[in-house]
Amino acid sequence: MRTTFLLAAAVLGLNGCIHTQKTTYRDEARMLVEFENDAAARIFYETLSNTRSSRSESSTEVSLPIIFEHKERVVQGESTAFNNAVLRCDTNRDGKITEAEARIYSEHAFRP
Repeated sequence: MRTTFLLAAAVLGLNGCIHTQKTTYRDEARMLVEFENDAAARIFYETLSNTRSSRSESSTEVSLPIIFEHKERVVQGESTAFNNAVLRCDTNRDGKITEAEARIYSEHAFRP
């Protein structure tokens, strides 16, 4: 009986013995971009601000019951969302967003 009690206490004591949890924030430098005019900039930034709620995160979890548990979360920074929007908007890759490109980006921003 005493051996069973010690064994049960040891198993409960080892539950989650090794536990790690890590959050990594990844960001990058913002791309340099010019705008054809104020309207192009306004359309681009309004669309970007309306799509920011879909911030990119990824999560990984590895668990071996009683022995090991590891959780890792990666959160993309604001500059990553900005750079992705520039790449999507500047269709001819000349580093200058025209009003037409901004309007097309705005119309298609919420489509997958």
